[in-house]
Amino acid sequence: MELRQYLSVLRSRLWLVLVTTLLAAGVGITLSSETLSYAARSTIYVGSLPNAADISSDRLAAIDRIVLTFSKMIDSVPVAAEAVEALNLDVDPEDVVQATEVSPEPATQLLYIEVTDRDPSVAQSLSNALAEAFVETVQEFEPGDPESTVPRFPAKVYERATLPVEPEPTDQIRTILLATLFGLVAGVALVFLLDYLDVSLRTAADVERKLELPVLGVIPALGAEAPFGGRPPPATERRKGAG
Repeated sequence: MELRQYLSVLRSRLWLVLVTTLLAAGVGITLSSETLSYAARSTIYVGSLPNAADISSDRLAAIDRIVLTFSKMIDSVPVAAEAVEALNLDVDPEDVVQATEVSPEPATQLLYIEVTDRDPSVAQSLSNALAEAFVETVQEFEPGDPESTVPRFPAKVYERATLPVEPEPTDQIRTILLATLFGLVAGVALVFLLDYLDVSLRTAADVERKLELPVLGVIPALGAEAPFGGRPPPATERRKGAG
């Protein structure tokens, strides 16, 4: 099939491509979120445990293991519940867990606690409350040496979250563009599928394209329903024929 034949197929059902594209774009607008959200981040320092040498012969590997363990503990329902209770918020702890992301800084003993919320002050309060709740909880399991010059607490709040002023970028434009592109591709594919399944012959071009045979000649059919574009005779000729 030549390029002009592809274009002819698309032109014959261009309305279907447009409808499919518009429907997909509408779905993308519906699914995309335009609600602004703010992210606040606090930082926790993971100290050297007194028994760190017993965990592994490699101290750095031991600390990495501790940091990973603390990450999972922070992003949990029990710690979130303590933070919510301390702030006296009417929020489900599981929702707080979903809005929290804990990530370690590579090659360091720092943990970042980032909380996202539509209210910047709530995001700030929850991030700080999670950090404080976790520090209190983990010190009950692994008490450090508060008299030491070097901090040997299992964890301590290194930096409190500040009030975020810039909202997080939304994915609305990206979602709409992807949905529109998907609708366009789906519409084009549907047009070619319908054309492939359609075995009817309406024009001489259809005969050549589907039968792959050249058309040597066309006998026009009389009447408005002529399949190959025939035209009915003029009214004067029909009256003469009737007479």
